Amino acid sequence: MHRGGEQVPVYILAGGRSSRFGSDKARALVHGRSLILHVAEALAPRASSLTVVADVEDKYDDLGLRTIADRAPRLGPLAGLEAALLDGDEAGWLLLCSCDWVGLRPEWVDLLLHAREEGASRAVAFKGPVWEPLLALYHRSLGAEVASRLAEGRLAPWRLLEDISARALSLPPDWEQARQVNRPDDLVRAGGLDPGRR
Repeated sequence: MHRGGEQVPVYILAGGRSSRFGSDKARALVHGRSLILHVAEALAPRASSLTVVADVEDKYDDLGLRTIADRAPRLGPLAGLEAALLDGDEAGWLLLCSCDWVGLRPEWVDLLLHAREEGASRAVAFKGPVWEPLLALYHRSLGAEVASRLAEGRLAPWRLLEDISARALSLPPDWEQARQVNRPDDLVRAGGLDPGRR
């Protein structure tokens, strides 16, 4: 259960090229509202602030979402994490989440926040068969580590989690009830895009 006061800065990644989707999937409509707005609304109760990291600054301002730009364009999610880590001057933790979730459960964030309180690791993420780095907590002290990896071309977020011995949580029992959208068909199956629209 969510307890009052457990909030963290939230950063939503929307800087990808959506090449498999064919258009900006963050703006794809799910039940009449942009996918990214569904994600933002799900995370809002757990957010002390909410910011989108995109390829262009102000890209989603028209949706009422503060948007900053990747500092290293076209280098994937790790570059988005770097932008989040360096945004503002507050210390502590942030939540990183991709923009393409349908059925995201805010209770999953509570699990991450609770685990953060129990360990000394600089990241907390779910791990099933693989790490889930795009719904995870990261500590801002990781800034130099992330910058070094970007400079060296080591861009895999899961590898960062592995190498820093991030705290791993088992997947929630209802994990399979949500999905990430990569292609239009994923959105169709999630009850969003009309199959006739491309």
